[in-house]
Amino acid sequence: MTPKAPAPVTGPLSTLALPPECRSSTVLETYELTRSYGPVVALAPLDVRVEGGECVALMGPNGSGKTTAAALICGLLEPTGGVAEICGFSIHTEPAAVSARAHLAYVPDTPALYDDLTVDDHLHLVAAAHGVAGDDLDDRRDELLDLFGLEERADFLPTQLSRGMRQKTAIACALIRPFSLLVLDEPVVGLDRRSIDVLKGVIHQALGSGRAIVLMTHSDAFADEVATRVLHIEEGRVVEP
Repeated sequence: MTPKAPAPVTGPLSTLALPPECRSSTVLETYELTRSYGPVVALAPLDVRVEGGECVALMGPNGSGKTTAAALICGLLEPTGGVAEICGFSIHTEPAAVSARAHLAYVPDTPALYDDLTVDDHLHLVAAAHGVAGDDLDDRRDELLDLFGLEERADFLPTQLSRGMRQKTAIACALIRPFSLLVLDEPVVGLDRRSIDVLKGVIHQALGSGRAIVLMTHSDAFADEVATRVLHIEEGRVVEP
């Protein structure tokens, strides 16, 4: 069943609608999702369900399995077993994965940027790939550059940017396109206090517009302010806190 469109929300995300063809009110569901490397279990069977308006934080130290979980949920890593569905579409099975990816925006733990493209080029590239064009693109671009303090660096290449500026560029690229699910892997690394506060505001705006967020972090303070639910992960397994 296609969920009812949420009411508009004032803020940088208000101009983008949810992607079409969301055939489930559950935005993300994983069932016994697991990944092993020989005898080493990187992620034990993970069962999680995330509805629109929810931010679920996977918390744990470095090496606990958070990034493996993010890569599996986003279809960047093949699971050893189990399934992951975004809006009812399997992220690991073609052609359903095409529809799943249309609903997914992802910010990895290390910004993945092209060395020969400027900040502005990155925003236009992602927007074009997801059908954002014309006045909508111009408005979204201007809002995001202003929101993250990137206006004066719009023509900079990644090699000319600080770690924090590269991180903000990666976040802006995720937000310029429509999405139902936003996956954030350690998003506050490299960000200053003001930028962290901006990201908190964006997360709350996204949740208010019916989107879902999965957050990988080791920061208790950040998770406390944005997450609606927390799962603790250690050595690839979800554990009781």
